Amino acid sequence: MAWDRMESDWFATNLECLKRIYPGVEPLLRSTIPKLYLLQCATSPVTPSGCYCDPQADLHVVDRFAGSGLAFPLFERIQQWDLLERRGRRLLLIEDRPDWLRAEFSRADWRPLIQSENCLFIFDFPQGNELQRFLERYPEIAYAETAFYPGDTGAAPDRGLKLSTLFQLYREGIARYIETICREQQGIKSPPFPRTIRFPVAGHNYLQDACVQAFQRLGYGAERWQWKNPLYRFVRSAAWIHEWKTAPVDLLFFLNATPATFTGGSDIHRLPWGKIVWFVDNPRRYVFRPSDLAGCDVIGVFDRAYIPYLQTLTHAPVIEVPTAYGIVPGQGKVNPEFSKIDIAFVGELGARGFIPLERMLAEWQPKWLAAAGAVLRSADMTQPVDLASLAQEHFAPAGVDYQGALVDYLENKATALRRRYYLEALSGMGLRIFGGNEWADPAHAGPLAARYAGRRLEYISELPALYASAKININIFHVQCVTAPNPRVYDVLAAGGFLLTTANSGLENEFVDGRDLVIFRSREELREKAAYYLAHPQERRAIAESGREHTLASHGYHDRMQRFLYALGSKAGDPHVYICR
Repeated sequence: MAWDRMESDWFATNLECLKRIYPGVEPLLRSTIPKLYLLQCATSPVTPSGCYCDPQADLHVVDRFAGSGLAFPLFERIQQWDLLERRGRRLLLIEDRPDWLRAEFSRADWRPLIQSENCLFIFDFPQGNELQRFLERYPEIAYAETAFYPGDTGAAPDRGLKLSTLFQLYREGIARYIETICREQQGIKSPPFPRTIRFPVAGHNYLQDACVQAFQRLGYGAERWQWKNPLYRFVRSAAWIHEWKTAPVDLLFFLNATPATFTGGSDIHRLPWGKIVWFVDNPRRYVFRPSDLAGCDVIGVFDRAYIPYLQTLTHAPVIEVPTAYGIVPGQGKVNPEFSKIDIAFVGELGARGFIPLERMLAEWQPKWLAAAGAVLRSADMTQPVDLASLAQEHFAPAGVDYQGALVDYLENKATALRRRYYLEALSGMGLRIFGGNEWADPAHAGPLAARYAGRRLEYISELPALYASAKININIFHVQCVTAPNPRVYDVLAAGGFLLTTANSGLENEFVDGRDLVIFRSREELREKAAYYLAHPQERRAIAESGREHTLASHGYHDRMQRFLYALGSKAGDPHVYICR
């Protein structure tokens, strides 16, 4: 009876989640008899404070995790660490006892770990050689800095030794391969311009695609590195080795990452590749120390407000490279679906970017959460503001630097407050909001939930038509845009849309207010200008056309990419910009 009661709680639920990922394990576990004493005597998992977790390791391996209570606190701890230091730590759980596994899945909810990309299960049964087969197929994973945790203290003494020896065997093999390719590259002179350019970082895919296409139009062999098997993203320390085997390159282009923060190791610096880094978000989210920027030839940042911070961490050239338009301008045609919209806003509320962090900080570090609240109360979030100095002042007494997830949390929450503040002024003027479904939740969006259009638009095929069709497009800058426009400014204008936007100094450097776009600085001014331009369509269309011509002439990604090539050539003593190969 006790077994039936436990099974109805979690076993079926966990198994349903598991079988979509590991279908072969499901029938075996269904026919397995569980360890009854584990069900009757197991206590709740140990707390994180009672579990030592090696902070230097990228891969945390628990052998025989069932019944040990190690998996949950380790998972929580590496999640907490990665909030402040994005090293991509991962958890690998090994189990060769199906009876213990069934019992474990019957007493707790394992779905967060099963579904997480940060956790991988190896079910080392029935043959007992699944781990070796796994490493034979993906040896690069063993190259990560690894920590081992014995889940079964009663196991044979040599079991842990065999496990670590197996990982070490593959690690040494990868090290020998790296030495070989480094020797092969000695004495090879890099070409005066990059023949092959690779973008190795996932994320901001639409922006990466725009950059790749810009390089291709300039005549370069540019591509994105996309690992078809997600296991090469599981531990990234040596994923580039896998790519090098089939596609050597001249230049690596990192977006919101660096060679060190992307790979988690230093061996990539030994190869004679050019390395360009471009931060299109606040770099305080991604780099914390000089070693994070080691090996970079040129560092670009979308907003000049962050140049002093980066210059404290590196001697490499740091240049301002704004974003640009990434849409296909020819797609900006009036669509009947959108032509009746008076005022359109495209963007995220930002709740998903701060609510999970807020909950975790409330449990884990309430002092940090209090410091973030003090920053929000002391600054005018409705206007352009650089939060760094103010945040450092409030976080210092809490014993933490303003970086990583704290930047994510504070900026996303401030942006959500800013967007609600301005958009609520337009609620009764025909506003339609396109974005994630967080806009549909009144708990987050308030009265704006009623203005939600119910969907997010596809970047290439739908957004240009919306921008061209809506009478007025609203832009409310994310807080991280201190002195620089965001891509939406350029995209709206390139599509031929009329733009009404909040202010920052970067707009005034590139556009003329009232000629290319229109700027507002208060809720009252927003309502007044929205009403005026709705009533004056000829003026609205003339401004939109001027903004389009100016943007298409000067603000494409091919313009931005040439800035990097010029800086790369200048560093090498050759200040020419090579337009094509």
